[in-house]
Amino acid sequence: MATITLKYNARNSKAKNLLNYILSTGLLTPSIEKKSGLAEAFEDMEKGRIYHSVRRSKA
Repeated sequence: MATITLKYNARNSKAKNLLNYILSTGLLTPSIEKKSGLAEAFEDMEKGRIYHSVRRSKA
């Protein structure tokens, strides 16, 4: 078994169509790895996807 990592622009329709075609042949099967919630949170912080990290509580 081999692992292939592809990097492409998800907005590029030609790249998406090519990837869908490759998967539709059935020769390659995707493997989805589930990350822990903490690992996803750190990844969100690194990529700047968190806009409001702390809410102020009214006391």
